[in-house]
Amino acid sequence: MMWCDYLKYPYVVLYATMTVDGKIASKMGYSKLSCIYDLKRLHSIRASSDAVLVGANTVLKDDPLLTVRLVEGKNPVRVIVDGRLRTPVNARVYNTLHEAPTIVYTSTRAEPKKIRLLRFRGVEVIVFNKYPIPMDFVLKDLYKRGVRSLLVEGGGETIWFFVKERLFDELRITISPYVFGGHKAVSIVGGEGFRDTSDAVRLRLLEARLCECGREIHLRYVLEK
Repeated sequence: MMWCDYLKYPYVVLYATMTVDGKIASKMGYSKLSCIYDLKRLHSIRASSDAVLVGANTVLKDDPLLTVRLVEGKNPVRVIVDGRLRTPVNARVYNTLHEAPTIVYTSTRAEPKKIRLLRFRGVEVIVFNKYPIPMDFVLKDLYKRGVRSLLVEGGGETIWFFVKERLFDELRITISPYVFGGHKAVSIVGGEGFRDTSDAVRLRLLEARLCECGREIHLRYVLEK
């Protein structure tokens, strides 16, 4: 039995493509770092997952579809964590419900009118009375809905919440051969960070391989319990 089954959480995979210096987006928000093989790898994991989750900033900056397009497979349930409901109602994840259902987790800080509008359109909106949104609550609720595998695609602040509480099983990273630099570039993990290695999250490397493109490296880690 996996630990996630015992705790009634889905199996959580964090996935990110970053530069050599650990950035997932430049200071201008540019984030197209993946080669076609990395994109196919990501879409393959999407297709094998029950749900895919991103934070509000990812929707605001990238307006992703979060569907499976580059490989054969089913579309996962799309999950947006947006504590203040900042994402626009015309975002593609809300306007393509015929392709895949979308669940939004927000809080009482959200505008009630916007909640009603999204629900009218068919988006399932879950409102917590806590802010920031507690990720363990989200995972437990998703598990109750039948989600047993969850892919988390970012961004940096969202990944931090999973890392901080150790609410993940795998971390998969593709290293793209670029250096962005800059204090305002987005790191793979945001948040306040840990003090040192005594309280940092420890990982165990399972796999390291050269991407089919010959220019990127894909790493697969598991969380050390």
